[in-house]
Amino acid sequence: MKLTFIVPALILVIPAFSQTFIQSGHVDIGIGYVDKAFDLHVHQEEPVDQEFTPGEAVFSIGSAAAGVSPGGAFTSFLGATGTPVWVLPSTENSQLPFLGFGTEELVAGDWSSNITLSLKAVSGPGTFSIWGTSGFGAPELKMTTADGITAGDRLPLVPGSHGHFNVGFSAPGDYSVTLEASGTHLIDGLRTSDPATYRFQVIPEPSTWALALTGVGFGAWVLRKRSN
Repeated sequence: MKLTFIVPALILVIPAFSQTFIQSGHVDIGIGYVDKAFDLHVHQEEPVDQEFTPGEAVFSIGSAAAGVSPGGAFTSFLGATGTPVWVLPSTENSQLPFLGFGTEELVAGDWSSNITLSLKAVSGPGTFSIWGTSGFGAPELKMTTADGITAGDRLPLVPGSHGHFNVGFSAPGDYSVTLEASGTHLIDGLRTSDPATYRFQVIPEPSTWALALTGVGFGAWVLRKRSN
């Protein structure tokens, strides 16, 4: 009977913790090249240096990302002035993941073109956008779902480099973002990766954590009862 109570508790815990939730620190969407194929992954640099497949990690974006659209040139993809938005900024905020895009694993001399990261699909409750900012403060839009997904939704990256861009969402919730890398290798020719899907959780859903904590608490309670 006691085992009957313990097993459901563990079943509750496993789904919530089967993925790593990255809430802060420097982390990259990394692009490597192994055996004539691109390797898209997540490289967490701090607090512990470790690497994940895209499906193993979730970029957890807390309330520090909440803000409003400045309007003007940003209106086309962030909405009119005052529209709520959630943004991972291109400058570091200790309360958020400092998300970069890295091709440091590639040897620059092996490539005759930039590496293009193309947006292939997005599912979520709102729009998804990536943009840089010019020296005059104007947005340099790289990709957005505000007008659908087109061939123009792409981020060019120099092989052997690393960069940061603003990543924005128009509503809280869970997003799945599918990206594809392509580039021309001097020996292997044009190469295109398999699609890789990354997960973003904008303001973590309380129910997810409540379920996990319920499972942990219940399991601990049962174990204490057994030891008494």
